[in-house]
Amino acid sequence: MATGDCYSANGRLMFGKDDSYKLCHGVGLLQTDDKPFGHCWVEKGNRCIDKSNGNDINFPKKLYYTLLRAPVPGTKIYKYKPIEVSKNVVKHNHWGPWDLKPPR
Repeated sequence: MATGDCYSANGRLMFGKDDSYKLCHGVGLLQTDDKPFGHCWVEKGNRCIDKSNGNDINFPKKLYYTLLRAPVPGTKIYKYKPIEVSKNVVKHNHWGPWDLKPPR
């Protein structure tokens, strides 16, 4: 399975943002095979922003979660403020996931 760039693309979006932005790491169900996968997006208020794989998604949160089918039962969505994103990138030397252990 090809992997995307959701962690790096959406993580980069967080730099210079205020605390109204949250980077989210969670597990959704892939539309092509209905199996769980790790994903990353940004939330600001009632909107979800996703710049992964060249996309420019800015959907209402309810719609985005419905399409992603997240969170998958038994999983948690981890949310990070901009300063936490910076600290985690430096600490782990990668874009994530940091606390989430996605199935793929």
